[in-house]
Amino acid sequence: MPTYTLDGVPLTHPAGCWRLKVGTKRRPLPGVRAVSVVVPGRHGQIPVYGLDLETTTLPLACAVYGRTPAGADGGHEQMEHNLEALGALLGERNRLMLLRYEAGAIVRVAEVMVEAVSEPEVNVGAAIARFTAMLTIPGVLWRDEVTATWAGSANAAAQVVTPLAGSTGPIVDALVRITGPVVNPSVKDVASGGTISRASGVLAGERLLIDCAAMRAALVDSDTWDLEAGDNVTGEIQATGPGSAFRWLHLTSAVALGDPHSRAVLVTSTASSTSVASALEIRARRSFL
Repeated sequence: MPTYTLDGVPLTHPAGCWRLKVGTKRRPLPGVRAVSVVVPGRHGQIPVYGLDLETTTLPLACAVYGRTPAGADGGHEQMEHNLEALGALLGERNRLMLLRYEAGAIVRVAEVMVEAVSEPEVNVGAAIARFTAMLTIPGVLWRDEVTATWAGSANAAAQVVTPLAGSTGPIVDALVRITGPVVNPSVKDVASGGTISRASGVLAGERLLIDCAAMRAALVDSDTWDLEAGDNVTGEIQATGPGSAFRWLHLTSAVALGDPHSRAVLVTSTASSTSVASALEIRARRSFL
């Protein structure tokens, strides 16, 4: 049965202190931020591609019981303690909280804010309270828990980034590492057409690190993923494609024709003056709608 965990606390308590009600919904699918471009003399409107997604909300319906953390019956007094404990958890306002969704082998996480909590409905005789918490997911997308690293070629077309297979949402925070020797390296996301490149060379033993989320780049001379360990070369990176003015390399899964279960992230990398030591690596987490 699907379960949710908020900041490491199960929302269906193992001892029965509280549980999510049957009416709790699955994580919602986000909508798109609509844009309408109408031009006089043309029917309809101009289609706009690559629209951004809207923030989503998730209602969690919870029932609180008079069970102690050890599983004993504590009556109405224990129910109040349990309600206060959940209230403290849901009362966090100083940071984003981590919500974990698990259904069998499927595990997804998202950073959330508790937007509102309804007034608890209390059945005094039965020592049961019920309320609904509204969670907002500012970043919209759900992610894998673990970051994966993929190694590919610095000069090859339509390479499958295997750890990102199965993604349903865009990945906008990948770390890209290009190992020299290479000249004029470029990496293109096949599905979206977005490209990042550097009109210069990376020497043997050097690595070009590109942080797509922060839109930063650095040149390092050691085996590291830390941009602070090298020289800042952000101004030498060129980004093209949809939305490239405010995001770099928007990795997007491509769906095979007629098979929506086949979803893969494809990248094309180009460079000259390469050798067997030249390489392209991508470090990222899968993204889900």
